[in-house]
Amino acid sequence: MAIPEEYDFYKLAREITAARLKDAADAPAAKIACQIIGSCVPGTRQRQDPRLSVKEACRGVMAGLLLLDKDLAAASVDILQSMAHLAQEIHLDPADMMTWAMEGIAQVAVLGSPDLKLQIREAIEEKFMGTGEIFGALCEKARGGRAP
Repeated sequence: MAIPEEYDFYKLAREITAARLKDAADAPAAKIACQIIGSCVPGTRQRQDPRLSVKEACRGVMAGLLLLDKDLAAASVDILQSMAHLAQEIHLDPADMMTWAMEGIAQVAVLGSPDLKLQIREAIEEKFMGTGEIFGALCEKARGGRAP
């Protein structure tokens, strides 16, 4: 049996999010993202770049939230806040973890309503000064545009 070239953390995260948060009043997206990343990345880092795993797990969580019409801006902030702590636990750089998470978030943000990208950008910029510009560039990249 062939070993898959990459682990599909996107699909796993999307399905877990959709199932767990379907009827939830609040959306503990960060908790789900951290559970997936914290349990999967240490075991897969030899065969898959942690960047891809983190990005895809966050993209999956956000896609699940988008399907459920949850607050993606608040979830984005929560996910980014959780990355610093989680990075220490799994021995990765916190700044890298936040960037990788924003890559996944951006890929979903560009799929939503025209205001979604702006709402997320403003929410994360308010909490993490300087991240709005980075997020905007990642959104451009996700849409196929050029990012600086």
